[in-house]
Amino acid sequence: MIARHLRTLAAVAALLTLTACVSIKAVPAGPYASGGHQVTLGKTWADFSPFSGAPKTVKLLTIDGPLLNRLYIIDGLKSGEFIVKPARKEQPTPTWRPGMTPVEQVEFVTDSVSALGYQRVETDELRPIKMGASDGLRVNIAAKTAGGLDIAGVAQLTEVGDRLYVILYLAPAEHYFGATQGEVEAVMNSARVAG
Repeated sequence: MIARHLRTLAAVAALLTLTACVSIKAVPAGPYASGGHQVTLGKTWADFSPFSGAPKTVKLLTIDGPLLNRLYIIDGLKSGEFIVKPARKEQPTPTWRPGMTPVEQVEFVTDSVSALGYQRVETDELRPIKMGASDGLRVNIAAKTAGGLDIAGVAQLTEVGDRLYVILYLAPAEHYFGATQGEVEAVMNSARVAG
């Protein structure tokens, strides 16, 4: 059943890529800046941001298509800003506010993952990280799609000068997450904020 889901996701991703390839741009390996948030990519990714419907502070990169892996690079959210743009005024999505505790920061990210349409979002292995001179945290994520496909992920959060910098990676737990986990960890370890 999982193999069938993956084949369906791969077919849809290929179709999306073929129909929209004119507007998707390749992001080559090397330094990549999203505003003040800078990372180093170890391989070529595709910038799917124009199709994500996300705010301009949120970049969506993918290797195999957004249904198979998503790397969100979120640049310096200000107070009241969000990762997921609300579809309607009546259904607000989580917003960032400076001074959130680490637990509240993780809840902000998991609630945002739920707002992306994932279900049963859980976290584990919360651990401290350094991003340049700033302290932050990294946490593993597990979720499911509406169709029941297991999703694995990891998020890195760092507050610098009352702004929140986030890197969020989500992919099917079977094959895709493990296949790109080393690349994603290297991207997260390379993250810096331009000062």
